[in-house]
Amino acid sequence: MRTRIVPAAALGSSGHQEYHLAGTLAPGPRLAVVGSRAAHRGFRDAVEPIVYAAGRRQWSIVSGGALGIDGDAHAAALEAEVPQLAVLPCGPDQPYPPRHVPLFERIAAAPGSGVLFAHGPGTVPCRGMFASRNAIVVGLAAAVVVVEAAARSGTMLTATLARRGRRARAVVSGSPGAAILGAEGAHVLAWDPQQPQRLVRRVDAWLAAVERGDAVEPEPPHEAEAWPEHLQWLQGSLREAGPAGLSLEHLPSPREALVALTEAQVLGLVVERASGRYVAVR
Repeated sequence: MRTRIVPAAALGSSGHQEYHLAGTLAPGPRLAVVGSRAAHRGFRDAVEPIVYAAGRRQWSIVSGGALGIDGDAHAAALEAEVPQLAVLPCGPDQPYPPRHVPLFERIAAAPGSGVLFAHGPGTVPCRGMFASRNAIVVGLAAAVVVVEAAARSGTMLTATLARRGRRARAVVSGSPGAAILGAEGAHVLAWDPQQPQRLVRRVDAWLAAVERGDAVEPEPPHEAEAWPEHLQWLQGSLREAGPAGLSLEHLPSPREALVALTEAQVLGLVVERASGRYVAVR
């Protein structure tokens, strides 16, 4: 895929980071469709009506290009001719996952659609990069819908990032993560596989509320205390490092720092913006 460089400002982000883009940056508003890689068929069937409803309201789709729900969202957008953006946790020379390369090529060639690479050429995907990819997906979206999520999962981290970013959130009912997100205030979309048109209408109504500004969740409790006391030293180090990000080699004990950063990532407090460089979400 032929790519061009786009600055962070083109994505609505601050800083001087540049990204590689194949195709076109899908227009807003964008709906992020996220969910489990090992998704169950009953939930995967919910993706098509969600994408169809979004396209009918002139929303684009953004997702992370992964197996499972992400891939289904991209395929459904191609089928419905809905503009979309796939955000990948890698460089343009190593598309990930490899089995989705034909899908990414189709996206890059589709009208109003593109593939955005979260890292530069030569970057090998690693676990931390999926969190930074998720942060970009959320940052590009006006709203996020979680199709399926385990109680502890990368999808729940994405949902946490959306909450902290004050993005409207909806969740398809039925998965363990749905109960947690619904309790937090996310809009719950009842799903009956036998009646997909009902989900279309529910998504349409929810997106209409988002457009009116009526779908904002209540302020999460204790948000000011998000950083546990034993991690506040790390928060200070991240603040001192600034937008360039914190590197482990700049800390007295890299091993201790790595343990702390891993915990902070699980809590949705930190993402790896570039290889080996970490920034605070808040």
